[in-house]
Amino acid sequence: MNRMPKALVLSLCSISASYAQEAATTSAPPAPGWVAYHRPNEDERRCANYSKQAWSVALNSDKSGIVISKYDRESYRHVIKVRDGRLVGEDNGEWGGGLWWISQDGRSRKRLSRENVYGFVKTSTAVLIITGLRHMGANEGDVWRYVDRPGQKKRAEHLVDLGWAPFAFTQDSPDAVLVLTSDGFVRVHTSGRLETVYRIVYGILYPGSIAISPNGVIHAGMRHFVTRLTPSAGTYKDEWFVPANCAQFTQQKYDCVCTGATAND
Repeated sequence: MNRMPKALVLSLCSISASYAQEAATTSAPPAPGWVAYHRPNEDERRCANYSKQAWSVALNSDKSGIVISKYDRESYRHVIKVRDGRLVGEDNGEWGGGLWWISQDGRSRKRLSRENVYGFVKTSTAVLIITGLRHMGANEGDVWRYVDRPGQKKRAEHLVDLGWAPFAFTQDSPDAVLVLTSDGFVRVHTSGRLETVYRIVYGILYPGSIAISPNGVIHAGMRHFVTRLTPSAGTYKDEWFVPANCAQFTQQKYDCVCTGATAND
């Protein structure tokens, strides 16, 4: 790997610090210990890709703000209860996944799909299944609906093609789920309608969680950064934030190292 000249690294750090301080004067952070940052350039994104810090976002108890915590994907297996048992989904990446129905006593099971399952959403009318694959040239995602009607076989019914692989998702109404894909945010309705919400490409920052507040503000947690998307004039204003103690950072081989904090940290 080519290493950047020391003078260039110092210059980038200086620019990063000035941008962070300028942004901090115009935007309130989403949580204590965080500061505003400019939209990262290609070098900063590449550094963040190697960061050992990744963040998860969630609404607080009264949904008035968000809580930011360290992201740790606990499992590649997902389970949800259904009428007469449970659905179990697995995501094994390029090795394939699967979706199974398993009876309450565990004695009966049926494989419903071989897709990689990212998770489930229980809507007012059905359980939705988010699937996808990001690997090498593959970048694909779909939403399925679990069907279990009297007199019909249990099955996963295809609802909509996302067009891109999903990164994260959250239910934002009784009948819809907000999905962050490789190409941005879309909303999937239980009717099968796909609504484009906002195009933003996070790419190698690998967002792992999103949260949407009652007033429509969206937060996304990813490697090194948290972003906030605020509805504005029919679109969204996107803002970027970093930990106050890591407002300056640089790449050192296969690591992204904090080199400084904000002046008032």
